[in-house]
Amino acid sequence: EFRSESDRGCAVLVLCVLEDLLIETVKHRLPVCSNEELRSIAPFGRLSTTVSNAFLIGAISRRERDELSRLIKIRNKFAHKALEGLSFSHPDIVDMCKKLELADVFDEFKSDVPPIRFNISALLVYSSLHTSLGALDKLGELEARKHVLQSYSDFEEQ
Repeated sequence: EFRSESDRGCAVLVLCVLEDLLIETVKHRLPVCSNEELRSIAPFGRLSTTVSNAFLIGAISRRERDELSRLIKIRNKFAHKALEGLSFSHPDIVDMCKKLELADVFDEFKSDVPPIRFNISALLVYSSLHTSLGALDKLGELEARKHVLQSYSDFEEQ
């Protein structure tokens, strides 16, 4: 589906897919919560905030956080400079794609071609997030909080 997209369309859509999976990863990590509570951790239109919060709750690694941040910067460059006709061959985008670290993880996939670097990096982040869904434990309610609330309930009954 992405093959027929412009460079801008590809960058924006790929990050939409990663954002959806990241939100699923965050939901999997959190105790049962409402949509409102989820949106305080993963607010609409604030992917950078979602990435930071996902890292803070242990849903993603530092490496995933850093690579997602680099991918977001590329997406934002495309999205916020829409009238400049940017492509993956634009010098700013080329420089940003050079900084994608996951694109260099596997020797057989290494490339200096910016859209290939972008897509390999995004694919590896996607794969890592998808794989972690089954391995992440849910955060539980803090035991100390349970104790305080139980003590408060006991006090009210007296």
